[in-house]
Amino acid sequence: MHQNTGAKKTILRASIAAGMVLLFAFSLAACKEEGDITPAPTARPEQPTVIVNNEAIPPDHTIVVSGYGVVTVEPDVATITIVTAGASASSEEAAALCEAMTQQVKDIAEAQSVLTRNISGITLSSTTRESDGVVTGYTARQTITIIENDIARVNTILSPIIDAKIIESYEVTYSLLDASTAYAGALAAAVADAKEKAEAIAAAGEVALDAMLLVTEAPVENQLVGVVFKSSSIAVEANLTVTFSIKTVQP
Repeated sequence: MHQNTGAKKTILRASIAAGMVLLFAFSLAACKEEGDITPAPTARPEQPTVIVNNEAIPPDHTIVVSGYGVVTVEPDVATITIVTAGASASSEEAAALCEAMTQQVKDIAEAQSVLTRNISGITLSSTTRESDGVVTGYTARQTITIIENDIARVNTILSPIIDAKIIESYEVTYSLLDASTAYAGALAAAVADAKEKAEAIAAAGEVALDAMLLVTEAPVENQLVGVVFKSSSIAVEANLTVTFSIKTVQP
């Protein structure tokens, strides 16, 4: 009986010892050298977690209007363009007549202490007979330019030249040497015009203007130059597109 019990204990010890050996062997197999480890990216989950933020900033409610402003100013320079002409059967004589008339214009202008700034070269055109196309004569023309800074003197300068009947045509163009001040005034008027329009629209919609968000300037062509002798006032204009934010009216 005692022998069987001892045998069983011996077998149990042997089994435990064998198990320990196997466990140690598996531990050694699981522990690799650092050099044997191959780096690899962390695996991504098949269904990543997504966080949705529904608290988006609501868009501003706005009113968009156009604004127009104009400032009328007196010009500070006038350009007088005068054309003289001479006609004759020969081109040489036509050119001589034209030059003589140009000299008369210069003499009248200089008598008024006015200097002719630019005199173009003579241009010739021929006149032909309609029936057979034969040249019957020539007309020579020359352009004289006078710059005058005293606008009030324009009529005084032109009157004796026109009365002498030595010119074919004339034109006066008015302009500004510096339109920045007038344009700044036109911009201010355009903003005021836009605000007035926006306030009317806001009142009709039972809201109120909040702030000016955006202003876009629209260029105006030929705003610094007058056109003909009939008018000596220049309208300097400004066109704007203005965006205002709006807010609800508190009861």
